Amino acid sequence: MRPTVEREDDARSIDLIAVIALLIVVFGSICYLTSPSSDQITTALIVPSQSVRW
Repeated sequence: MRPTVEREDDARSIDLIAVIALLIVVFGSICYLTSPSSDQITTALIVPSQSVRW
C-alpha cells in the first residue's frame, strides 16, 4: 500500500506566478501608453439649440 501524500501549494510558486503576472501587466500598459495612436481622436463640442422641436 502506497502512502498518500497531500499536496499543498508552495507559497514560492504562487509568489512567482504573481510576479510574472504583474510584470506582464506593467509591460503591456507601458506598451499601450507609449505606442503612437493611428487615429487622432477629435472631440466635438455639441451646443444644444434653444429651439428644439421633437
